[in-house]
Formats: sequence, structure tokens, C-alpha cells
Amino acid sequence: MDPKVNGMMQRYWGWLIAAYLFLGGMGAGAYAFAAINTFMGKIAAPATTVGLWLGFPALLVGSILLLADLGSPTRAFFAGAKPGTSWMARGFWIISLFMVIAFIHLVYVYFGASRTEPSGLEHTIAAVGLLFAILTMAYTGILLGAAKGIPLWRTGVVPVVFTVSGLVTGHFAIIIGVAMVFPAQLAEGALRIMALEAVVLVVVEVLTILFFLQGAYKLPDSRESAERMLRRGSFIFGYFVLGLGVPLVVMLYLLFGSGTEQSTVVSLAFASGVLGLLGGLILRHAVLVCGALPTLNMTGYQFRRIPRPKEPRAHIGKVPPH
Repeated sequence: MDPKVNGMMQRYWGWLIAAYLFLGGMGAGAYAFAAINTFMGKIAAPATTVGLWLGFPALLVGSILLLADLGSPTRAFFAGAKPGTSWMARGFWIISLFMVIAFIHLVYVYFGASRTEPSGLEHTIAAVGLLFAILTMAYTGILLGAAKGIPLWRTGVVPVVFTVSGLVTGHFAIIIGVAMVFPAQLAEGALRIMALEAVVLVVVEVLTILFFLQGAYKLPDSRESAERMLRRGSFIFGYFVLGLGVPLVVMLYLLFGSGTEQSTVVSLAFASGVLGLLGGLILRHAVLVCGALPTLNMTGYQFRRIPRPKEPRAHIGKVPPH
């Protein structure tokens, strides 16, 4: 129980699951931009290179974190046993297939394909990979919606929030990679395009998260969770200010500013990308830890629904035989 709120908050999913959801969304978002660049013919562009190299490793590390939270690798195999009835099982197969496709795409591009023009086979791989990337980003929110006991997670906006955030964090991850590996490629024209994309994505995420919080606050069962999120300093300062506000200002400066030294441009792009990734992680953690069980409102009183206690065993309380 939390003395600052009315009732019981969930305590099972914390930073490990938040990191798993974050890496899944970020890796899928980075790959999505690489796949889109493939359709545009930018097979060897720095953003395509970084996006392809980020997709598979990010999902792999995220899966390892999920296994660490489960405590046993065998649970992961059981998790995918019933895809017809369980979103956990569907997610297991979605992420597994996406990791295979992302790895095949990476190997095909850099070990077996032409570096000048994408082939029809690569277009096919990119199309299938893009579909699974979108499914992976959405699944990170659908998984929470499958937990029926938390009203905040059941809203249909959660998959949209996590999908948009996955695209934003994937784009910021690409900016970091380009700044680290291809700093000379951050020429004025390319940088302006990436900065414009970042501005549009951040604005869309701001509108999406505000719509999500407004909808959660209107519903009595999820209002407490929304209030708890808005009271968290890490969410307001870490996510809204550092994770969205500062990168937005920096990207606007890089978009409309001129005459800045190349080293300063690279440093600003790198720093804003790191803050954007930090904001995406904080968002997922806040959505997880602020989940509250629903409240029943009756004649001015509020009652918390709690799980029904287990029935006592039949032998408890009986006098042992002599």
C-alpha cells in the first residue's frame, strides 16, 4: 500500500521489464527507419547502416533482460506455448521472428548484397521486417493491456504511445550512432533532415502522451494512476523536460541555426539523442510502476479491489490423529 494514494499499486514489474520494453521499442524503431530508407534506395546511407546494426542487438539484449526477470529460461519457452489465447505467447513469436528477419537483413546487406541499389529480395525482406517492427513496437503496449487488473494499461492508447515512443527513441538512437560512427556525415543538409524528422516525432509524442493522460484521468478506475504519474518528479522532469523538451529545443536550433562548428553540432546531436533515450526509458518505467488496481466508489466511500485470498487447505485446523 502507498500512503499517498488510495490503494494497492503493482510491484511486480519494475526496471528490468521497463528496460525490456524500451529496448524492444527502440530497436524496432531504429530498424523501421532503416527499412524505410531501403525503399527510398538509401542502402548505404549512415542512418540505414546504424538502424540495421541496432535492431537485432537491441532486441537480443532486451530478451536477455526479460529472461533475467523471469528467473528461468524454461519459462520463456512455456510463454510461447499458447499463441492462440495468450498475448505473451504471441509476443514471444512476434519478437523472435522479428529478430530473425532483422538479422537476415543485416547479413544480406553487408555480406551479400550490392551497396549501390537495393534488390527486389531486399525490398521483400525490408517490407516483412517493417511489418514485424511495427508489431513489436505495438506489442510492448498490448502486453500491458493484457493485464486485466490494471485499468491504466487497458486503454487502447497504450500501444499507440509505445509505438510512437519506439519511433522517437529509434530515431534518437540512429542520431547517436551517426554522431559516433559517421560524424563527418552530419553535413548541413543531412542534419537538417534528421532534425526535422526528430521535431515532428517529438511533437507527435507530446500530443500522444497528453491524450493518454487526459483519457486516463477521465476514467475513475485509472485516475489514480494518472495522478500518480503526474506527481512523479522523474516523469515530469526526466521525461517531459529532459527527454522531450531539451531534445526538441536542440533539434529546432540545429534545424534553423547556421554557422555552428561541426564539432558543436555533433556534440549537441549526441547529447540530445542520449536525453531522448533516457526519456523513453523513464516513460515505460512510470507507466509500469504507476499502475493501480481499480477502485469501487459507493456512496462517497472508495474500496480497493484486491486479489481474492487463497482458500485454506482442508487439513488446516484439524486435530491430528492419535
